[in-house]
Amino acid sequence: MALAALIAAYHESEEAGALRATLPLAGRTVVERQARLAAAAGAAPLIVLVERMPAALTAAIERLRRDRLPVKVARSAEEAAEAVDSNDRLLLIADGAIVEPEQLERLARSEGAAVLTVPDSGFGELYERIDAASRWAGAAVVDGSTFRETAAMLRDWDMQSTLLRRALQAGASHLAADGPVAILDRPADLAGLERQILASSAGSAGGWASRLLAPLERFVTLRLMAGPLGAPAVGLAAAFLAGLGAAALAYGWLRTGLALMLAATPLEGIAGRLARLRMRDDVGRGWWCYLLPLFAGAGLVALAYALTPFHGWGMILLAFTTLAFLAAAVIETEGGALPGGLFLADHKGMAWLMLPFAILGLWHVGLAFLFAYSAASFFWAQHQAHRPARPGQD
Repeated sequence: MALAALIAAYHESEEAGALRATLPLAGRTVVERQARLAAAAGAAPLIVLVERMPAALTAAIERLRRDRLPVKVARSAEEAAEAVDSNDRLLLIADGAIVEPEQLERLARSEGAAVLTVPDSGFGELYERIDAASRWAGAAVVDGSTFRETAAMLRDWDMQSTLLRRALQAGASHLAADGPVAILDRPADLAGLERQILASSAGSAGGWASRLLAPLERFVTLRLMAGPLGAPAVGLAAAFLAGLGAAALAYGWLRTGLALMLAATPLEGIAGRLARLRMRDDVGRGWWCYLLPLFAGAGLVALAYALTPFHGWGMILLAFTTLAFLAAAVIETEGGALPGGLFLADHKGMAWLMLPFAILGLWHVGLAFLFAYSAASFFWAQHQAHRPARPGQD
C-alpha cells in the first residue's frame, strides 16, 4: 500500500500579503520544507494543492523538482484525487503546518486513519478544534478512497477542513503530538521555529573538534540560513581553503598552510548544518565532501615533504602510514557508532592538534603525534567493532 502526500498551499497569510506556503523558512519556503518532511516520511507522490501559482510558489516547486522530489501540482481537488489510488494511504499536511519527521512517521505507521492532535489550551484558532479537549496539529493520514469521495462532493467547501471532518466522522484515531508542531501564518511565527530548526540541525556526526567548533558554526549558520547561500557554496569554499593550505605546505609556507587548513574546518561544519537545515539528503555526495579529506591528506603529505630536508625521508613514511591508519579506522567505523567514537581521529581534529606543535616550531614532533593518534584510533575502533557481544546481546 503506497503512501502519498497532499499539501495544501492556497491560504493567504494574514499579514505578509502572500501565500502561507511561500513564507520564507530557513532559507527556503514553507512548502519546500513541508514537501521534504513528507518525502522523509516515505510519501510519493507529493501533491501540492493550489488555487493560483504566484512566482514564489512556482520557483519553490521548480527547486523541489530539480532535487528530484516527486512533486505534482493540482489546481483542484478533483485533479489531486486523480493522482491518488483508492488503495493508497494519504498523508494530509495543512496549509502552513510544520510537523517534525518523527511525527509524520508515526502517522504513516498508524493503523487506519489517524489525526495528529494538540491540547485545546495554548493553541489558537489556526489549529482547528476537534473536540472540547483537543485541536488538529495540521497533519493526518486517511485512506485514498475517503479522499476521492471527499473530492467528488467538495463543492465550495475547504478541502483540508472537509477531509479532516470526514476522517473524524469515519472514526479516525487521535494521535497526540509528542514533539513541537507549528502552523505558520505570519512572519512573526517564523523566528521561533527557525531557532528550533537550527538547534535540530546539529546532527550526531563529527568528532571532538566538531563539538568545539559548534558554537561558532551555529552563530554563522543562523546568519546564513535566511540568505541564498547554500551548502555547496560554503562546502566548496572550505575545500578551496584546504586546497590552498595544502599548496602552501608544499611550498614550505607551513604556518600559512596550517592557518588555511584551520580556517576550512568551521566552514565544513557550516555547510553540513545548512544542508540539514534545508533537508538536503545529498549532503554526503557533494564534491566538497570528497575534496576536503583529499586535500587534508595532501596537506599532511606536503608537510612531510617540507620537513624531509631537516628530518629525513622517514617523515614521508610517517605521513603515509598515518593516512593508512586513518583510512582503516574509517572502514572499521562504517558499521555505526562505537564507544569512544567522539575522540577518534579525523581530519578536522588532526588539523587542530597540530596547532600547539606549530606554535612551538615542533612540526616533526606534531607529525609523530598525529601518527600515534591515528594508530591508536584505528586499534581502538578495531577492538570495539570486533569484540564479542555480551551475553544477551545480539
